[in-house]
Amino acid sequence: MPFTVEDFHDLVRLLEERPEWRAEMRRLVLSDEYLAVPEQIAEFRRDAEQRFREIDEHIAEVRAEVAELRRDTESHFVRVDLQLGQLQTDMKAVKDDVAQLKGENLERRYRERARAYFGRLIRKAQVVTAEELSSLLEDAEGRGVLSASDRDEVGWADLVLRGRWRADDRQVMVLAEISSVVDRHDVLRATDRATLLARLGTPVVPVVAGTSVTERAADMARSRNVWQMLNGRVVEPAGEAGSDS
Repeated sequence: MPFTVEDFHDLVRLLEERPEWRAEMRRLVLSDEYLAVPEQIAEFRRDAEQRFREIDEHIAEVRAEVAELRRDTESHFVRVDLQLGQLQTDMKAVKDDVAQLKGENLERRYRERARAYFGRLIRKAQVVTAEELSSLLEDAEGRGVLSASDRDEVGWADLVLRGRWRADDRQVMVLAEISSVVDRHDVLRATDRATLLARLGTPVVPVVAGTSVTERAADMARSRNVWQMLNGRVVEPAGEAGSDS
């Protein structure tokens, strides 16, 4: 007996009315592979969810490791910054020590060879010793010519000499501030201390001496009537005069 369209519609109606028959129909019509697809999809979903959970856990671990590494790195950089700061402080201290040694060595050279260096300015140059200068300043303080602070200020002068000014043979004193690189502070100290020392009654010539001079210091020296002595070359306040003294 042939299967007609009406029979098909009857079958569809019966399957709609009896859901349990639909499962049996699927089992008969579909292959085992097709029937296994829903379970395979469910298993795939379970595997995917498990994998995603593992990935999330791994990401959390990586984030924790990155955070720890960041803390370690920041701590390392803090230590490096501290070490660099200390190194800079140490280097500055070394530079200051070297500058001080250079200055002291330069002062000694000018003191030991005063006549050679200052012969361009004065004849019969004599270094005023620290003891003699201290005695002169204390006497001036006792006479009210200098205050205690004035006495101390002049006492810090790098070098004081006496001799006869070559231009007119008058008795003068020379007060010199000596630095490897002469700056404007050296010029100010020379003028201020020379002005105080001149209160003792003898004219005082301010001088700055060194191996080089900054541009601002050179301009200030010219404007303040301060002589410059740079490696044997003498620069007059109003101009320049060379000498190989």
